[in-house]
Amino acid sequence: MSAPADRDDAVRSTRSEQARRVLAACIMDGALTPGTPLRIGALSRDLAMSATPVREALNLLTGEKLVEYLPMRGFVVTRPPDDDQVRTMGEARLLLEPELAALAAQRATGPERAALAATLESTAAAGVGARFHEYEGYLEHSSSFHAEIARAARNPYLAAALEGIPVHTLRFRRFGDAGVDDSEISVQEHRGVLEAICRADAEAARTAMRAHVRAVTDRALRPGASDGPAA
Repeated sequence: MSAPADRDDAVRSTRSEQARRVLAACIMDGALTPGTPLRIGALSRDLAMSATPVREALNLLTGEKLVEYLPMRGFVVTRPPDDDQVRTMGEARLLLEPELAALAAQRATGPERAALAATLESTAAAGVGARFHEYEGYLEHSSSFHAEIARAARNPYLAAALEGIPVHTLRFRRFGDAGVDDSEISVQEHRGVLEAICRADAEAARTAMRAHVRAVTDRALRPGASDGPAA
């Protein structure tokens, strides 16, 4: 009796994700500028979708801090993170991710280490460029690498805290017209974390992740990192 409802939910979820990706691309590429109102009715017409998946997409984007809901105004496009936000985000990551990496080094299973290695190779193979569709795969794989480490750490409280920081999406908004230009060095930093985890060396994993978080924060703060159409 529940099969039709399950199918309806699956279709709606797919449509929500389609809407999320289209809107995310428009925001990341600067076609939708900060402060732009996002009216559900208008978006439904533009995307040829019903209101429900569009509303769900906006809620997902709110969680990613690309959209915010303002009283009396509704959903609007958020501003890219400023330097202070980048610094505080980096501080939060430094409290969480080195410890998650250390725990993953102690607790990750063989299949989890293999999955991390596969994700790293997918990250290295993904293309990058100035437009969202060119670096979306890289962003997803890079995000997955960090999420998989958090799961392998087997501490749901630390993992949940990390999930509350939309690290990659916010950082990528600061690249602007130049596109993603630190992919090679970031992959090498990931590789150092992975090698420590595979050796079950908790202290080395902690050190490698701490160095990576500090480095990506510094790169996001360098002059020109926030230039571009979304700034």
